[in-house]
Amino acid sequence: MNRATFWFIAALMFAIGAAIRVNNAMVFSPVRSYDGYAHFSYIWFMAENWRVPLSTAGWEFFQPPLYYAFMAWLWNWLAPLDPVLRLRLGTLAIALLGLSHAMVSYAIVRRYLPENRLAQLAAAGLMLFLPVHLYSAGFLGNEYLCAVFCSVSLLALLWLLRKPTAWRAVVLGLCLGVAMLTKFTGLVVVAGAFATIGARAVVRRQWPQALRTAAIVGVAMISVCGWYYARNVYLYGTPFKMSRETFLLQRYERLQAKGRRGILEYVLFDPVILRRPQWPRGVPLVQERSLEVPYSAARESVLTGVYANAWFDGYGGWVLPSVTQSDVVRHSGQALLTLGLIPSILVLVGLARAIGRLRREGWDDVLVAQLTTFGAMVAILVQGTHAVPTHAAVKATYLMPVSVIFGFWFALGLDWLQARYPRWLRGVVAACVVLALVSGTVFLQGRTIASDWFDESHAAPLWRNIYGVVYAAGGDNERAREFLQGVADENYHLGYENLSVLALQEERPLEALYYLRRAAQLQPLQSLGTPADKTLFNQLTRAEYLNTVAVICHRLGWYAEADEAAAQALAADRTLPEASYDLAVLRLTNAVLGAGVGDESVRRAGIAQSRRLVFDALVSDPALVEARALGATLEALEGRCDEAAELLRRLGDFHGYRAYPVDSGVGDMLAASIRRRRHIAPLPEALTPEFQLRRCYAGENGRGA
Repeated sequence: MNRATFWFIAALMFAIGAAIRVNNAMVFSPVRSYDGYAHFSYIWFMAENWRVPLSTAGWEFFQPPLYYAFMAWLWNWLAPLDPVLRLRLGTLAIALLGLSHAMVSYAIVRRYLPENRLAQLAAAGLMLFLPVHLYSAGFLGNEYLCAVFCSVSLLALLWLLRKPTAWRAVVLGLCLGVAMLTKFTGLVVVAGAFATIGARAVVRRQWPQALRTAAIVGVAMISVCGWYYARNVYLYGTPFKMSRETFLLQRYERLQAKGRRGILEYVLFDPVILRRPQWPRGVPLVQERSLEVPYSAARESVLTGVYANAWFDGYGGWVLPSVTQSDVVRHSGQALLTLGLIPSILVLVGLARAIGRLRREGWDDVLVAQLTTFGAMVAILVQGTHAVPTHAAVKATYLMPVSVIFGFWFALGLDWLQARYPRWLRGVVAACVVLALVSGTVFLQGRTIASDWFDESHAAPLWRNIYGVVYAAGGDNERAREFLQGVADENYHLGYENLSVLALQEERPLEALYYLRRAAQLQPLQSLGTPADKTLFNQLTRAEYLNTVAVICHRLGWYAEADEAAAQALAADRTLPEASYDLAVLRLTNAVLGAGVGDESVRRAGIAQSRRLVFDALVSDPALVEARALGATLEALEGRCDEAAELLRRLGDFHGYRAYPVDSGVGDMLAASIRRRRHIAPLPEALTPEFQLRRCYAGENGRGA
């Protein structure tokens, strides 16, 4: 292949790959990606607060913040635009960065196989047309960006190994730092880099240089991401704090089908997946396993699941309709998974060839760097799928940090085939070209296969409610109302709940109360979970609804009804700080402005009740600043003026984290609300600490206020 032909083919491949990514980013419904609404909630939180949330406060809030900070900045910067378009433009920017996998893969193979232009094209082509790269281009989430930084870090590692200088060590450290500040799985490249530097020192006995290089890399990396992991250690005692132990996630995981995780599940491969391209076959992901389905280690193997999701939408129903819904989709999966065997076998050949060459010829910077990083990725995959044995956790996107290594193995395998079996080369290349064309056609979303799959207006009520929330978060209440009214017309409880929020924001409390009571009637019939989890979830949701009823009744001036609703909310969930706070406000209102006026015993009883409730609210959530302010009011009402003044002064110095992210919610798509948790605001002037502090120093102690 001459130089001109090479660059023409490369440019054509790159242009087609870029065009598919642009299309998918602009067509795919971003919140419908893996945990898409949970990722949006994190973006929403960052856009509203500009600080890193508590790791256990929401579904994806444990993730490092770099991706979410970028998306939040873009969300705010593009505020005049349609909210969903803002998300799509953000995913588009990340998708275009994903083209760097092809460039890095080409650069590495060109260094290692400088004369084999076919292998160089093959490595880049795998990155450009691998289905998982194409269909995830429109996903919300940090995996795509982390994979980009991991690829660049691997290239920086090889650049450093070629000539170990302080400047190159700093560059590698910075690349590793941004990878770790994007997703925990950036750890695979960190482990590969330091393992390679350390092994090189042992083999070449260059300890001083290796220690100096490792120190520079480490300092540069920590300068970028160290603050975040130090924060986690300070708050949780571990750098890698997850949210999996929360009821929020456990409710879903207890409902999902789980597999066994023995040796067989990691080494067996189910060939029937080529005929029936859905994984795991016959085992639903989100309900109890049917007793009629016998267990099969091969059918439910992790290896089969990763393969099915790398070369196709193996789960089904995510980016394409399920194979049970469309024969076209089923045949597309059969073609992709069958043709995908050819490059997959060559990847295994390349891996075996790398190990054999390293054993025969000794140290090789490129091979060691690839093998150590790949080994770290395999270890994390095994550990992760073993710790969380649900089938829904077997995603090919988890392997994206080592994408370019798969490209490298593929190039080595093709080079071996070209040298040993040249007569087979033309057929293999032709099959790979057909595979790329099929992949690009099937996953040119919204244009070819199931072109109406992303029609938002005809989506299920769950998704249309989420779009309503996204539009409301972006400030477009009219567009939000269109989605939410349609959802409510289908008697979906979240539609009514969110219409209630909009009505309350627009000062229509009676309408808000009607919508909320309708939502409360429907919610227990539409929840999801095991029987025990549904019971608890319904109880917690009822508490949140009742507390909002109390807020609405207070606004209407129905203080007795508000008191009753707040008391019921607190009885349903003693840990709901807003319920404790609202009941404290209502009891204190009665003591200071109602029955307590002129009746000292009623006044003192109301103050004592409010004090206990404020204490309970702050135990549940120390960052509920409004409860702290009410505590200052209580001190002033009881004549402790200096204590009240000190509490009031310290309010401005408090910068704690709310245990519940009130702006965005927790990211649960089955509880997607514009603002579910509310509290009474504004307070009557007589309950503000400033007002009562003035009266306290005047010697009035709030009597007759």
